[in-house]
Amino acid sequence: MRKILVSLAALVFTLAGMAQTKAVKVESPIVTEKDFLWYVEQKEAWKALTQKNPTDETAWLNYYHAARYMRWYHQEDTTAQQVIREMSQAIPDTYTYNYCAYSHGTGETDGDKYAEAALAKLPENMQFFDYDCWICYLAMKCDEQRMGQMAKRYFDSGIYSEAVLRYSYNELAGMEPGAIFLSSGDTAIIPKWLIQEGMGLHRDKTIICIPFLGVKEYREWLNKKLDMNLPEWEDGAYDSYEVYEQAILQAIIDKYASKVYFSATTPPSTMEPWKQNLYNEGLLLKYSQKPYNNLAVKRRNVEERYMMEYLLVSFRPEWTSGQRLSANYAVLLADLLPYYAKHDQKRYDWLMRRLVSGICNTSFSEEKKQEYMNVLINK
Repeated sequence: MRKILVSLAALVFTLAGMAQTKAVKVESPIVTEKDFLWYVEQKEAWKALTQKNPTDETAWLNYYHAARYMRWYHQEDTTAQQVIREMSQAIPDTYTYNYCAYSHGTGETDGDKYAEAALAKLPENMQFFDYDCWICYLAMKCDEQRMGQMAKRYFDSGIYSEAVLRYSYNELAGMEPGAIFLSSGDTAIIPKWLIQEGMGLHRDKTIICIPFLGVKEYREWLNKKLDMNLPEWEDGAYDSYEVYEQAILQAIIDKYASKVYFSATTPPSTMEPWKQNLYNEGLLLKYSQKPYNNLAVKRRNVEERYMMEYLLVSFRPEWTSGQRLSANYAVLLADLLPYYAKHDQKRYDWLMRRLVSGICNTSFSEEKKQEYMNVLINK
């Protein structure tokens, strides 16, 4: 009996602590990563504020985001769906409701309805979530005019991570003219649109978002852009969507071959069918039917094309994703160190300093930093 009372007391104490948690703005894990418990606590904190003031859009937005990122840790969690239902009763005709309804059900039949309703009510001071959501929506719908305007506005806002932008700039700089870039992650795709539309640079490169390939409108846009006829799901020749997606990528590779690049951050499972023909040229993996001296190209990129001075010092707090990409230089470029140690000590010292700084200037734990440092030490 005493054990039961102690357990109940502990539970009450825990719930009381959660109820007293200060409501803090919920950022995307791309910006600031938190653990599951933090999102649970923030969900409760912001929920309490929506109950206190049912028309508080800021409270509803953070309540939804906390619930949404809880699902990143537990896919079966349905809290976000419940939040959408509650919001539909409290603030049905607002930007926040339509944004959240679209964000939660992206790709569903009535998704466009919510998206266009939200775009008609865009707030003057847009946040990371707004820009990220709508630039992807407009790109997927192949609305080049509105997408270009959104990308320019996003770039000009200064919100986007400088480290992520610089990493993407270096990826673009390492490609040959007219290249085709394939990837799937937000921080692999979006910053390249910002560079193209916001800076007017590298516009000759075609940026393909792999998850969009399942959208017919997007495939039709690619057919015109790439001057080809991509396979269609309706052909009925595919046992699964994964097989179909591979067929589309294969068609692109068959036509453009060595003009095709994958981001090194692309999931390995996506690149599996072509792994024997992918060559690391620095930050990217280039497709080639024949072996070639890719390390020479990598050295050229590091020595002539990449801008890496930003790794030496950071003047403002960086996104979690930006820090990971900065540390990722060590993983992708460490194999150049033995060559430079043998042939060019000055260049070795130059590169090592930047790779070490890219690791040390993160807020990673000392243990995590040492994992990256070991990559350099073992070379």
